[in-house]
Amino acid sequence: MVRSGDVRRLATAGAMLVLVGALGGCVETTQQKNARAQRQDDRLLASRSSVHVSRPDPNVAVLEVRTLRTPARGAIAVTLRNDGGRPVSDLPLSVGVYTRAGRTVYLNEQPELPYFQTHIAGVGGRAEATWVFSSTTPIPNGRVFVRAGAPAIPVGKAVTQLPAIASSVTAVRSRGHDRATVSGQIDNHSEAPQDGLEVYAYALSGDRLVAAGTALLESVGAGAKQAVQITVLGNPGSAAVHLETPPTTLR
Repeated sequence: MVRSGDVRRLATAGAMLVLVGALGGCVETTQQKNARAQRQDDRLLASRSSVHVSRPDPNVAVLEVRTLRTPARGAIAVTLRNDGGRPVSDLPLSVGVYTRAGRTVYLNEQPELPYFQTHIAGVGGRAEATWVFSSTTPIPNGRVFVRAGAPAIPVGKAVTQLPAIASSVTAVRSRGHDRATVSGQIDNHSEAPQDGLEVYAYALSGDRLVAAGTALLESVGAGAKQAVQITVLGNPGSAAVHLETPPTTLR
């Protein structure tokens, strides 16, 4: 189960968004704008509470958990698979470490974290997605684990696939041994504006995570393009950098 004082409000806002989303086409109605604003407000409110997943969603598999540690900070890239046939929205995620001393330490349980450091906005049906957690403190030694809970916001039956958002890397600039800046472009090919869009960047050398980070875009309009810069922990070197942009508005 997920402990969060605002999950009920999130579900209400999500249901409202799905309803008004089914009514419109390319032109956004006042109801749709209000629903998007309500969802943003509810996500902000939910981020003030702690999230703790103790009962994983059986329909969501955690495929890979890769960890990057430095003396001062850390990052974790998690690949998820939605085994259900339809998209899911706002999955809560708990990140923790089973330490060598036999303790369990949760890394993103405290309140006041950014919402998308405790949730992933969306995962398509029968699809995979990678989410990045950025830690501002060192990650303890031990085995890192991730639990994905049941969706906090329901997705209406009319929604059969995620809105199309493309992302591409345009430049990577090293800023030392354990820091780099990734420049990219986000293309919102959908008819829905995407508010509070979290962009996840990660790079793998073989199976090893060598760089990862996140950036938040305030809004990307329907059919619009926007540049993004992400400061990543680590240095990609010659490894390819991947960007993931789960949509925040589904309709």
